[in-house]
Amino acid sequence: MPVTGLQQLLEGVLDRAPTSLALLGARESLTYRALADAAAAVAAGLHRQGVNPGDRVAWRLPNGEEALVLSLACYRIGAISVPVNQRFTPAEITALVELVTPRLVVLPAAEVLADTDCAAAAGDRLVPWPDLLGAEPLPAVNGLPEDHPALILFTSGSTGHPKAVVHSHRGCLAAIDSCRQALAFSERDVVLVGKPLSHAGGLHTQLLPSLQAGARVLLATRPSPETAVSLINRHGVTEYGLLASDLLDFVDYLEASGVSLPSLRLVIGSGDTVPIDLQHRFQALFGWPVLEGCGLTEVGSYYAIQPLHGTRHPGSIGRAAPGVELRILSSTGTEEVPVGSIGEVAIRTSSATLGYWRNPAATEGLFRDGWLLSGDLAQRDADGTFWYRGRRKLVIVRRGSNVHPTEVEEQLDAHPAVHAAVVVGVPHPRDGAVPVAWIQPNVVGEPVDGEVLGTWLAGRLAAYKRPITYLPIDALPRNGAGKFDRALLQQRAIKTLAVQ
Repeated sequence: MPVTGLQQLLEGVLDRAPTSLALLGARESLTYRALADAAAAVAAGLHRQGVNPGDRVAWRLPNGEEALVLSLACYRIGAISVPVNQRFTPAEITALVELVTPRLVVLPAAEVLADTDCAAAAGDRLVPWPDLLGAEPLPAVNGLPEDHPALILFTSGSTGHPKAVVHSHRGCLAAIDSCRQALAFSERDVVLVGKPLSHAGGLHTQLLPSLQAGARVLLATRPSPETAVSLINRHGVTEYGLLASDLLDFVDYLEASGVSLPSLRLVIGSGDTVPIDLQHRFQALFGWPVLEGCGLTEVGSYYAIQPLHGTRHPGSIGRAAPGVELRILSSTGTEEVPVGSIGEVAIRTSSATLGYWRNPAATEGLFRDGWLLSGDLAQRDADGTFWYRGRRKLVIVRRGSNVHPTEVEEQLDAHPAVHAAVVVGVPHPRDGAVPVAWIQPNVVGEPVDGEVLGTWLAGRLAAYKRPITYLPIDALPRNGAGKFDRALLQQRAIKTLAVQ
């Protein structure tokens, strides 16, 4: 049995252009040949540490050469790569280690002593990065089946504890290739990867599709707008993907600075809805629209994305991504809803997860008749365009009527005094649950005028959809995935209203 497609991810580029640059660094750059050789050497270093096919290798490394090389090395020898989110708390790290029982936990040398959170959880499994270097390169392990586990990613945990999502060699490659096609990456591209590699958004929608296509890649960790602009102009970046919440800061900076970014051909915002007002501001700056897509850790990439060419519908998440089939199901999950109705997105694709690590009950509940139940709500137009309407668990049921937070947020974000808004549900003795809006004003410290916002919404939303109160906040908190932390904001809203 030959090596898997994932193990051969770089072979096409190595055959045609081994000396072309893969990674662009501040001090030195790395060619594709050097990258492949480094992965083979670190694979030998893992083997020397006793890592065998099926063993888990957890790592907590910043976006950089080491994280990429270690990922490729794990795939090479059939180990399961387990990225550890840099923002995980000590309790989350301990739970992760107890769940996946890694053979090794790899940290940068400088952090082995400083990172007490990982050190306490890992014990004698802790290995500094330099200990994996210096071995003779190891050939890829032959005979792994395509459904052999390759990667464990953790969900953002916005409505509960993060779950360990297992992806196979086949699934990883399918996710990577889908994104390469959707974003039309080529060897002419220079891609700035700002999303963390501990998430599918950084690993599968940015880094690995770029390398599969032979592009040059810059690795950063959620760079500030100023840093991102500097990198884009210095290296002639053509594509930049970032979270919708970070896109807001990026556009704010560009409007204030007046700087231009002539090399960019594509910017994609994901992880949350990109407000229409923000899309208009982006279009005014660049003369072309920001791209939107919607992905899922359990799919490993985008399941829907706006087309690069042809008709785009602002505010939509576009059409099914390459290699993906989508259906919109009723609340019972047994039948499709009519066109234009809201239902749950069901997904069928080769990139779907194998399931949740050591959680058969949750895995069983994830699938129905070969379709993955996403938990996302959306509606489909007659032309096949999908519109995201939020998470099923976040719907606020007010006296039997559904309130979708994203719909309310869209209208609040359009108000000139609002920088960003998050709407959460709070239990109510008569209504069941009511919407409450957290408002980050455009000017820090500026008071939030609930009457003004209520009047603004009165002509735009039905009464039952309007928040009962508007709570000011200087900066909306983010969760481990960098998205707005809705669970935390809901808890705070409940406490705040209880005091009032």
